[in-house]
Amino acid sequence: MQIIIFEDDESLAKLLEQILVLKGHSVQCFPDPTVCPIYKDHEKKCPKNTPCADIVISDYMMPKMNGIAFFELQRKRGCKALDANKAIITGSVIDSDMKEAIDELGCHYFKKPFRVAEVLVWVEECEKRLS
Repeated sequence: MQIIIFEDDESLAKLLEQILVLKGHSVQCFPDPTVCPIYKDHEKKCPKNTPCADIVISDYMMPKMNGIAFFELQRKRGCKALDANKAIITGSVIDSDMKEAIDELGCHYFKKPFRVAEVLVWVEECEKRLS
C-alpha cells in the first residue's frame, strides 16, 4: 500500500517509515501538509482522479496547519483517500472538541506515546477496507 505521513518530528517520521517499509508498504514522509495539491490551491478541488495514498497519517501539531484542519480541507476539496484510512497522531490532550472533530471526520487517532503494534493493526484494517 501507498502511505503518506505528515510529521514534523523527523525521528518519529523515520521510525514509522522504517516499520511500514519493513511490512512491505511504500511510504513517503513530509514535515508539513504544503506538498498536498489541495493545500497549494485553496480555490480548486483535488486534481487527482485516484487517491494519492491508501493511508494518510498526520501529526496534529504541524507547521502551517494542524492535522484536523488539514483533513477537513482535504475533505472539502475532494480528497479521494478514504476518511477511515486517515489518522491523526497527537501528543496533546484529547479534549471533547478534538474528539468530536476527529469523530466528525471519520478518521482514527493515536495518542503519543503509542505502541507500534497499534499502528500496524490499524494499517491492516485499512488494507481490508481497500480490498
